[in-house]
Amino acid sequence: MRTYELYLIQEDVTKSYFGREFLLFDLFASFAQSRSLSEKKVLYKQIKYITLPLQVMKLHHKMEQVLRTYGKYERNEHMHIISNENVYGEVSIKPQYIRMHTSKNVEMETAIFEVLRKCELTFLAMDYESQQYGWLNPLKQVRTYI
Repeated sequence: MRTYELYLIQEDVTKSYFGREFLLFDLFASFAQSRSLSEKKVLYKQIKYITLPLQVMKLHHKMEQVLRTYGKYERNEHMHIISNENVYGEVSIKPQYIRMHTSKNVEMETAIFEVLRKCELTFLAMDYESQQYGWLNPLKQVRTYI
């Protein structure tokens, strides 16, 4: 199983940290791994400051449209579950982030990422276990000539 957390990052933060995503990943990974309540509070405030709330209803609707095509589909409140003989996935949409568990099916992961990419421009996806992260929709570099 592969687990991703996705956050919608503010556009100005996205522009400032483009190419230095590892700093954002370190912030989120520290929050996920922290055992200290006081440290978690500080990290949570930092995360809340740089992220945007999700348009939950819009995302649920778009997810339903796409995931219904993947075999057995079920929705329980904020959770979308897909399963058949070789594919399993769960997408949980919360007001601040999205958590996705998949059976390492690249086709399904790509379909989910594509839905999210079309909904918002600044999603950052992170897999803490394999220490992988990246933008779903990378910014175009603006070249300035002097």
